[in-house]
Amino acid sequence: MGSLPKPIKKLMKAEAALAIVVLVAVNPMGNAFATSISSQEFFTYHIRDFIESFAGEPQNQGDFYLATGTYEEQLVPGLFGAARGMNLIVVQLESMQNIVMGRRYYGQEITPCLNTLARAPGSFYFSNFYSQIGSGNTSDAEFTANNSLMGTVESYTYQLYQNNYFKGLPWILRENGYRAYVLHGYKKEFWNRQNMYPAMGFERFFSADDFASDNIEGIGGGNIVGISDHAFYEQTADYLEGFAQPFYSFVISLSSHNPFRLPDSLKGIDIRPAEDNIVGDYINSTHYADRCFGEFMELLKEKGLYGNSLIVVYGDHFGLSKSDKRVDAAMSSWLGEPYRYDTMMNIPLIVHVPGLALNSTYENSGGQIDLLPTIAYLLGIERLDTIYLGQNLFTGEDSVVAVQTHMLKGSYIKGDQVFEISRDGLFENSKAWDRRTGEETGIDGCLENSEKAASTIDLSTFYLNNDVLRLAFLENMPMGEINETIEGRIAELPGKMDGKYIESGDENALGDFFRMMREDEKKYALLLSDDIYNLLLELEVEYSGKSKTKGAGSIDETANKAFLDVRGRIVPVVTENDNYTKVESLGYNRIMVTPGQDTVLTAKLRELLKMNSPCGIAMSRKHWLSSMNIWVGSKVPVYVYDANMPPGRDTMPVRRMRTR
Repeated sequence: MGSLPKPIKKLMKAEAALAIVVLVAVNPMGNAFATSISSQEFFTYHIRDFIESFAGEPQNQGDFYLATGTYEEQLVPGLFGAARGMNLIVVQLESMQNIVMGRRYYGQEITPCLNTLARAPGSFYFSNFYSQIGSGNTSDAEFTANNSLMGTVESYTYQLYQNNYFKGLPWILRENGYRAYVLHGYKKEFWNRQNMYPAMGFERFFSADDFASDNIEGIGGGNIVGISDHAFYEQTADYLEGFAQPFYSFVISLSSHNPFRLPDSLKGIDIRPAEDNIVGDYINSTHYADRCFGEFMELLKEKGLYGNSLIVVYGDHFGLSKSDKRVDAAMSSWLGEPYRYDTMMNIPLIVHVPGLALNSTYENSGGQIDLLPTIAYLLGIERLDTIYLGQNLFTGEDSVVAVQTHMLKGSYIKGDQVFEISRDGLFENSKAWDRRTGEETGIDGCLENSEKAASTIDLSTFYLNNDVLRLAFLENMPMGEINETIEGRIAELPGKMDGKYIESGDENALGDFFRMMREDEKKYALLLSDDIYNLLLELEVEYSGKSKTKGAGSIDETANKAFLDVRGRIVPVVTENDNYTKVESLGYNRIMVTPGQDTVLTAKLRELLKMNSPCGIAMSRKHWLSSMNIWVGSKVPVYVYDANMPPGRDTMPVRRMRTR
């Protein structure tokens, strides 16, 4: 994809790595990919090397979490193969948060059908389970659940990687004699599903074209309107009845979509005036979604499918955003405690194995990347011959659940601990709390898990950007050759670039800059600002092609392609006081850091460089000359511009200096 891979740290030598890091659990093709990974390096550039080169700080090459590789080691007697030979029905519930599970609204049970399933013999309820979406919302939940890789914040994953090779749950099950289908009652073009589903291994997509909509006004609300969950599940059950068995059917609901407005005839909860707002609408929406899901379970029983199907149901993502101050206040009032990000991202997961007498609630932490190995375990899949980042929730310990939206990369949930990386990307400014009590706990001991969480996201992005699964499994490429191939794709920043200073809010200058970048598709530019994050946000809002009124997934593909091309050639510059992690969250994978007016490597700048992955240092010629003794000899590129780029200054040249 032409982007620099993230420096996820050096991998340890093979004998030290085997106990901690295994990249690929199985090597079915007999190539060197799986066996050599622990002694190879993915990356040619390491910011830790740069720090060590003049700061004298030792590198910590241990304890870095990559792919778990735990599956085959944990095929213990008991639940392994408990659903062998059964159909698999996975239901992804729109906007279903765990906060409504088991909860009553002034005596009215919100999700009685899900509660009943969670309590049934053969059911396992995971109460400490989390959404791990990127920019693609529902589509990222689908992607992560099926592939055990995380979606990207750069744009929506289904757009960027439709031409990649994947080997997730659909392909794995097809190799084991299953048919694989996906059913969703919305138009097939939305989120580019019609192109992505075949790449993921689904044989057929049953979309809005295949369902007769009952056209109930208001269902879903916003721009997501159409068939009700009631009509969708009814027709889905008919389709499932006709499938050859065993089958994998991935079923995606719709009616509980934001902004959760239902016609009065479908509302089943009496809402008090205090919650007669989006919170009340959400409660009624999830209650309706639950009722329709219960009807679906009954239809499966009537058609003889329930007793021979492993049923997995989970929420795709939050419905009520803490970032909306009105929602935050309303939820905090209803809950009687602060509405926190971990509460927002907590989604239900229920796994039902018919015929088992067991019933358990699991409180170990997990996320959507854990679904693939967990499902494969119950179905008795002996070997996971793919690359995966999750672990089996039945046998693994608390997962370090990596999150990348709302809480930024480096944040995580593990067990009862929630850690939120600071918005400036500095570990020392971060905070942690207990998810049960909400009380702050301090950040001692959080650094290792924060690095694990960030590495999970970086490694997943690396796999996607470089189509590593294709190289390893289709082209049977040894690890060394994979490294060489990927390195050959990486477009090094040119030695000379344009530099531009634009004040945030200056729409004319921003427009001129965007047009300049569009006119020359080979141009790279260093971009500085008084508020670089908000300037880049303005650029995205104005030129990304995403609809300002139609909601998520509504996008002008031509405009978005042009925007992504321009964004890939922009190198934002942040200072040690800027929000590096927030800039990165906008999809920029080449970011430079400037030491500002300092001529020494401050502790704060050292920490920023240590915790993040800048592609270089940018500074004025004046400060380069005064601090040359610090930067010469370092392994990081230094780019110098001729002046301080005051507001209104014309575009000026930027040159890479010799540092070695």
